[in-house]
Amino acid sequence: MKEREIRHALTEILYSAVNGIDGEAAFCEGLTSEDAEALYALAKNQDVAHILFRFIHNNNVAVESGLLEKLQREELLSIYRYSRMKYALEEICDALDKANIEHLLLKGAVIRPYYPYETMRTSCDIDVLIHENDVKAAVCELEGKGYRCESRNYHDVSLYSPENVHLELHFNIRENMRELDSVLDEVWSYTEVTDEGRLALKKEFFVFHMYAHMAYHFTAGGCGIRALMDIWIMENRMKAAYGCAKELLERAGIYRFAEKMSALANKCFTDNETDDFSEQVLEYIYRGGIYGSLENKVAVATSSKKSSPLRYALGRIFPPYKLMAVSYPILKKAPYLLPLCWIARCIRALFEGKSGQFSSELTYVSETTDEKRKEIKEMRSYLGLE
Repeated sequence: MKEREIRHALTEILYSAVNGIDGEAAFCEGLTSEDAEALYALAKNQDVAHILFRFIHNNNVAVESGLLEKLQREELLSIYRYSRMKYALEEICDALDKANIEHLLLKGAVIRPYYPYETMRTSCDIDVLIHENDVKAAVCELEGKGYRCESRNYHDVSLYSPENVHLELHFNIRENMRELDSVLDEVWSYTEVTDEGRLALKKEFFVFHMYAHMAYHFTAGGCGIRALMDIWIMENRMKAAYGCAKELLERAGIYRFAEKMSALANKCFTDNETDDFSEQVLEYIYRGGIYGSLENKVAVATSSKKSSPLRYALGRIFPPYKLMAVSYPILKKAPYLLPLCWIARCIRALFEGKSGQFSSELTYVSETTDEKRKEIKEMRSYLGLE
């Protein structure tokens, strides 16, 4: 199979999974061992290899024993991850309830129950939002349960449970994108009390946040096929279509993006049929992995009207004050220290082994063709992300 055929095969498998049906598996009849390995590699890259296992198992697809063992491990791992995460989530919510700290569940924790089975929707972390003035009390409460606090950035505190489950304890849900953030900052105005007596996001804001987060990752190098699955589940199982958040999406400048991504999700998981442009976007999504690739990121950034290969390269070596101030808060009091912080950043990159990443990034800048930039620019324009 060619690369495009492998992508199409995996999309068809995911179509069967989210619809809760057995696929026909006709494309598997001539599946070579190389094709099967390529399908597994793509599925693992997107964190959906456990879904591939169920498809192969339910349809009695013949694959080599070594590959079947790897797929079985992915299935067991998905169950293990889900069990740990479910326990940690209940523990976190109980701890915050006990401390009378208002909190909201975000993204995967909310949408997971709407999937055909909950272990289908894997996740790398738990996202919970609290008020910023409750951060100290929340961290103290969780540390009392054995959680360890690792770091803090512009929108969350990172903690790990005794079982090593990652919690992103958000005190805002900003994405460092001005138009998005102006609306995301209104999050606490869109809450309601559930039947269980806990706070939850109103449907329109949950929908908006899912698309806003997807748009952020998309422009940063890719969002992964799971984000597209979430959109389909949100619209077809939660009955929360993008139209209910139209006013919020328009104010944030991503209504067209939501419209087009909704259409793409339905082409993949309702119609099971895509056109040439859909394939172009899917190629970008699949190539980017779960959170986006460096290659995609460079191609997007250098295709922008406000950028160029040279400007992008200089911006990565010498980031602007606003971004540097996130990592070096001292700049807020002493902005004249910016040159010294640039030097410190370079030294830190060397000691943390990140110099290779910078080198790869600059290589991608030089190797990205004008044709590729034009293609990405057209895609961004079509999706309303210019």
